[in-house]
Amino acid sequence: RMSREVKRRKRKIIDPSTEIVVANNTYGTFAYESKNGVLSIVLEENGDEEYITYSEARKLKKYFENMSLLIIDVNSDEDISIMDVVRGLRLTDVYSSYLKFVEGFNEDEFDEVEALYSDALADFVVDSDIDEFKEALKTPLRNAIVMTTVEMYKQRRLTNRDKQDLVNNRDEDFWADVDVSVKAVEGH
Repeated sequence: RMSREVKRRKRKIIDPSTEIVVANNTYGTFAYESKNGVLSIVLEENGDEEYITYSEARKLKKYFENMSLLIIDVNSDEDISIMDVVRGLRLTDVYSSYLKFVEGFNEDEFDEVEALYSDALADFVVDSDIDEFKEALKTPLRNAIVMTTVEMYKQRRLTNRDKQDLVNNRDEDFWADVDVSVKAVEGH
């Protein structure tokens, strides 16, 4: 039996000015303004993109952790990958879960991933089998999955009752309340 050699990638030193592409991963407006007003981001729709620097990304860490913002690309001559940025920001847990479940990559492929797509989470919620969905809910992706599931239900793209039940295991009126909010928006 071969001993499993642990491949620890050396954390790359990332230039603070490295350009990173981020996308709105929520279904509302994502807005952030730094206290000094230097960094201001307003993304109106899901999937809207903005270019920021690595040093700016550090200020946005909590939004990457809860997946309101998704790092979708890195523009770098130094061969800095998305995973290099993720490691630098210490977001490995959430991105490993995302790459594994949502994007379907194996761990040994993570470093080769060049770009992420902001609609992948919606596709995962709609298309995943129930076991995958259940597993993913046990990861740091949980809140993002719940939010996306509600949104897919509102858009009439999610018809899977089992997924609805997994997302809502507490409150019988949860989906009824969602229905009410949908009807209000649709003007019924």
